Amino acid sequence: MFHRIIYEDWQLIFPVIALAVASCIYLAAAWRAAHMTPKQVERLAHLPFENE
Repeated sequence: MFHRIIYEDWQLIFPVIALAVASCIYLAAAWRAAHMTPKQVERLAHLPFENE
């Protein structure tokens, strides 16, 4: 898949770096959500969404 990427200009590396950074952020968020304790889940489930 990545063998077809041709880096003719050095500027083409920036989209790849941006994709890697975004992927790391999303994976970290998914990892954190998947490894929450039940106590944390319960606390976050009862947070208010609107101020009255």
